[in-house]
Amino acid sequence: ELVFEERQMHNIINESDARIVPVNRDFFVLETSGRRHEIERLHRELSAFGIMHFVRSGRIAVTNDEMKITEMLAAFNN
Repeated sequence: ELVFEERQMHNIINESDARIVPVNRDFFVLETSGRRHEIERLHRELSAFGIMHFVRSGRIAVTNDEMKITEMLAAFNN
């Protein structure tokens, strides 16, 4: 189990609904989703604690029916 020495950091993580993925006692990964401003706010708030690396992916669409990529792109552009 991870032990947080910084209560403020723990509160920020809980308030953002981020998921903690433990790697070892000294290193963990946060996983979350949300709008751009929510992710950027989380990054800003945690920067003071020494984030080693930050990665943000783009939008992801999930569909039940097969959809050609050109149709998917057209749907996003509309």
